[in-house]
Amino acid sequence: MTSADRQLRPAPRVLLMLSAAALLVTAWQLFWEATDFLPSPTQTVQTAGLLLGEATTYEDLWATLRRLILGLTMGYTAAVVVALLMQISSWWNRFFGPAVYVTITAPSMVVALLSLMVFGLAEFGVCMSVAIVVFPFVVVSLNEGVKALDPRLTEMSQIYGFGPLDRIRHLALPEMAPYLFSAFRNVHALGWKIVVIAELFSQQIGVGAEYKRAYGYFELDRLIVWTLFFIVMITTVEYLILRPVERRVFRWRAPSGRFLRAQPAATSI
Repeated sequence: MTSADRQLRPAPRVLLMLSAAALLVTAWQLFWEATDFLPSPTQTVQTAGLLLGEATTYEDLWATLRRLILGLTMGYTAAVVVALLMQISSWWNRFFGPAVYVTITAPSMVVALLSLMVFGLAEFGVCMSVAIVVFPFVVVSLNEGVKALDPRLTEMSQIYGFGPLDRIRHLALPEMAPYLFSAFRNVHALGWKIVVIAELFSQQIGVGAEYKRAYGYFELDRLIVWTLFFIVMITTVEYLILRPVERRVFRWRAPSGRFLRAQPAATSI
């Protein structure tokens, strides 16, 4: 294995992340007194302990997570349906094309605010903000996946008499699986940002509402702690749910480089 092919193993990667975090905390401890607004690490840790001991903290975290799940579900489902319709008929392609173009080019914050104004400041408005913002990105990604389908496999399925459901299950979905997962992981990160922005302008509970409250009282330590909570939530969902599911779905794939190394032995027989 050449140096270009080497990747950091999990243990060194974790050590590098911990080293970077330790360096940041050390710099924070050394220089926080030189500012008039930055809280000390000790004060921030104490604030984190107080928040972790309050039941309302977990209510805020769950409210944000619930809105994200509902918004992503609505946006992703609608995008899958629209992407299929756009591939089935050119009429649907022309019908949905302008909507996809407008929503993907408009600023995400503007789309979120318009959604809140149209659908109301209740929780449904927050979910719709997430759904509308993530919708065009999923459509574009899935359209690229459909274009990448191998026409020879489609022709083979027709020769062997595959029905529509068999073609979707055994050909289209396996080929489009990388695009489906890639689209979801991209909009998952985007959805977290949008739900917080929408909460900031409309809700009384949630991470975004806590940001607004901390900013209103200029409590920088609470703002830092809620940011850390937010990062922990995203990281937990990414590494404990999305990545294990992705590894399970693609477990049939050979590890990178193994197939290439096995080739000379196979051709020499």
